[in-house]
Amino acid sequence: MPIPNSQAGFRSVLDALRLATRSRHAKLASCRAMVRLLDSTYSVSEYRAHLGRLLGLFEPLERSVARAAGPSDLASSLQRARDLREDLITMGATTTEVDALERCRRLPQIPAQGLLGYSYVILGSSLGARIIVKQLRTVLGPSASLQFYGDEKGCYAALWPIFLRSLEEDGRDNMRTICATATEIMDVYEAWLR
Repeated sequence: MPIPNSQAGFRSVLDALRLATRSRHAKLASCRAMVRLLDSTYSVSEYRAHLGRLLGLFEPLERSVARAAGPSDLASSLQRARDLREDLITMGATTTEVDALERCRRLPQIPAQGLLGYSYVILGSSLGARIIVKQLRTVLGPSASLQFYGDEKGCYAALWPIFLRSLEEDGRDNMRTICATATEIMDVYEAWLR
């Protein structure tokens, strides 16, 4: 899907983002690692490996975002790597094991003007995980820690309206960069899970 050059033809920046990322959403949702989450034979060991793989992406991604974001930027508050670490430790991984996990080294450059694209991917993925949580709880039982997928504290859901307001107020002039950042992150996400 082409990246929009301007606001022309779009009712909102969110519409432009959705259009720019639609095919990436479908590709990510259909990758084996994501499909497997919904399988009735999924195991706790597979889930732990999946969380470890995600940590290997999110930790360096968040470091990259920290270089582009100021402390008051919404993107700075999205601490998905912390959630992944908590899940892994709760499920029996040691700090040494977590620290030894492979980390992604091929990340897109995230400019300050693209941080809203990053936030869209991260917040959107946390909000869209309700079906995953229900399935994992059914298949894996109460021993599975679902902080990453479940947003059990509700903090990410509470940030969505703040994000939307910021996207529409601050994103119009940087729509191309925001959409490009979101699509690049989704491409890396899918490739890393593949």
